[in-house]
Amino acid sequence: MKNPTSRDLGDISVTDAAAGAVARPMMDRVLRPRSVAIIGVSSKEGSAGRNAVANLLRSGFDGEIHLVSRSGVKLEGLASVPGVADLPRGIDLAILAVPGPVIEETLKACASHGMGAATVFASGFAEQGEDGRAAQERLRAIAEQAGMGLVGPNCLGYRNYIQPLAVSFGKGGIESDHPGDRSAVAVLSQSGGMMAHCCLALTARGLPLSYSVATGNEATLGIEDFLGDFAQDAHTQSVMVYAEQVRRPLDFLEAVRACNQRGKSVVLMHPGRSARAQEAAQSHSGAMAGDYAAMRELVSRAGAVMVETLEEFVDVAEILARSGKAPHNGLGIMTTSGAFCGSSLDYCDTLGLDVPPLSPSTKAVLDEALPAFAHAGNPLDLTTQPMQEPELLGKGLQALLDDPAIGSVVVAITPGGGMQSLRYFDGLQPALSNAQKPVSLSLMGDGSELPQPFFDKLREGNVHFTRSPERSLRTMAAVTRYGCSLERAERSAATRLALNVDGMPCGNLPEHRAKALLQDMGVSVPQAALARTVDEAVSLAASIGYPVALKAQAKELMHKTEAGGVELMLADEDNLRAAWARMSASVAGALNGAELDGILVEEMALAGVDMIVAGRRDPEWGAVVMVGMGGIWAEAMRDFRLFPADLAETDIEAELRQLRSAPVLTGGRGRPACDLAALVDVAARVGAALRAEPRLREVEINPLRVFEEGRGSMALDALARFQP
Repeated sequence: MKNPTSRDLGDISVTDAAAGAVARPMMDRVLRPRSVAIIGVSSKEGSAGRNAVANLLRSGFDGEIHLVSRSGVKLEGLASVPGVADLPRGIDLAILAVPGPVIEETLKACASHGMGAATVFASGFAEQGEDGRAAQERLRAIAEQAGMGLVGPNCLGYRNYIQPLAVSFGKGGIESDHPGDRSAVAVLSQSGGMMAHCCLALTARGLPLSYSVATGNEATLGIEDFLGDFAQDAHTQSVMVYAEQVRRPLDFLEAVRACNQRGKSVVLMHPGRSARAQEAAQSHSGAMAGDYAAMRELVSRAGAVMVETLEEFVDVAEILARSGKAPHNGLGIMTTSGAFCGSSLDYCDTLGLDVPPLSPSTKAVLDEALPAFAHAGNPLDLTTQPMQEPELLGKGLQALLDDPAIGSVVVAITPGGGMQSLRYFDGLQPALSNAQKPVSLSLMGDGSELPQPFFDKLREGNVHFTRSPERSLRTMAAVTRYGCSLERAERSAATRLALNVDGMPCGNLPEHRAKALLQDMGVSVPQAALARTVDEAVSLAASIGYPVALKAQAKELMHKTEAGGVELMLADEDNLRAAWARMSASVAGALNGAELDGILVEEMALAGVDMIVAGRRDPEWGAVVMVGMGGIWAEAMRDFRLFPADLAETDIEAELRQLRSAPVLTGGRGRPACDLAALVDVAARVGAALRAEPRLREVEINPLRVFEEGRGSMALDALARFQP
């Protein structure tokens, strides 16, 4: 029997011991059951059990339904039995609508009766502290030992709109049309409230749903398992995921990749950037916060688009569901307001969204279509001419869509009167109906009234629509970043390393050993040697050549400068001996009884720009690399870029050019350009080292001194850490 939390859980089949036959895959028993038992049914109006029965029947579920009620109630023409033992064996799904104190014994009864899966609505588990966490752990153990899937506890339930099924305890539910041949959206959330928000927003916009799932505390089955299932689902084109914590990151990344490989978009909202958000997540769903920055980079690399606001969450999901693909080229803007041209360019600059100039052929097409007083540009201002000539909107939009430098278009126009908005839409319709690129239509005027026929046309035309041009621009910025991320994910790092790490101890390495590792990686380090006496240091300095630096070496001295363990620009023997004496006295207190490996005697490097290049393996998500201003500025400036360890060299350079300090590297105002290629090479080698050696937990070069163009770089200080 496989562990229900293993990575291929969607393929698990559960054996009914009594029948001696292999049952269906677990996720089918959860999402597409043939038989359901509702345990804890009551005749009381509004009770969880009674609502669960009504919701299941209302959804159109056509499988077997069994009721368990101690009072022997009969609901909707369905009789009940007094206990789980009175049910047929091997039922696919049990819905536990019983109070929290009897959940455990009820789940044991279901497990012993060969049921394939169970859903627990009750709260009072991991989200309530240690006692609740222990109670949830007992539920998990029961389910895993029996090979059952467990949804919840503390979950609102879920729904399958394709093969009708509603598992919920609330009164009523959110209806959605069967998608038929249309692409549908699956909503997957650890929060029931967020699931409801997304479903309401999507259905209000006329987008069909395939599934809606609230996973709650995820005692066994989590978002990873449902996302993996949706990757295989023929009706699901995109998935909205709200996660307060991803409990099995590697499984989640694998599920995202599976969606991406099948052309399905995954839109992820994951609060947790701030300490207060992490605390809120823990109290809400029993989640423990992970490393947000590493998660963001590696999830994006796997093929998900991350959003930060509820507006973006729904808008991005809608655009991707309607268009089916994300752009990676710039934005085209069409408007009837000259003022909006300037404000939109300012806002796009803030968003980092490129608004490219039109190609000569596009200009020629527009010059022929536009009135003489209009100018063919991007943004494209059609002036007020569409009031008399609505078809001009369609001609302008088609011209922008045909331009190869444009990947998406935002149309922002003032609606005029009610009927004018209909004429505008009719003018746009020919281009909208054939659009092969994402288009967002925004009618300005804030909340001004629009006629219902206009909204009917929107729904029929499969158009993304807002009343805020800025909202449309933010949406296109997000999907364009996503498209660029998908494009660069197709490129992988070329640098490969074979490291010799035999004998490397676990834990922190002192600088001299970390630099030996850097040399093995192909990173330049200063000429240096370890001295254990002052006379040995004098001899080494004479060999290296003055001026030199002295650096105390011990794995306990992670911050040598603060401990008085660094002396620079020692010009002669007298200075060296005096520095040795000062250093020996100063670091003794910082070592707390530990011994020095010795003191490193090192050549002084030429002038250059100090950067930090660091890589680390997040224990849950994987390896990332960071590059930014180094030396004393690393923490003060916090100017850095973070990216996956397998990023291609061309993309690393693009990341570095986005640093606020990039002008310092590229030269200007009489300063020579730095060796950017050398900096890129070191960053690529750090990423390659993390990929090559699973024991390497962290490596940091600070500073990496980058010299003038063509002269390379040198690691002036380093640390490394190995894990078992």
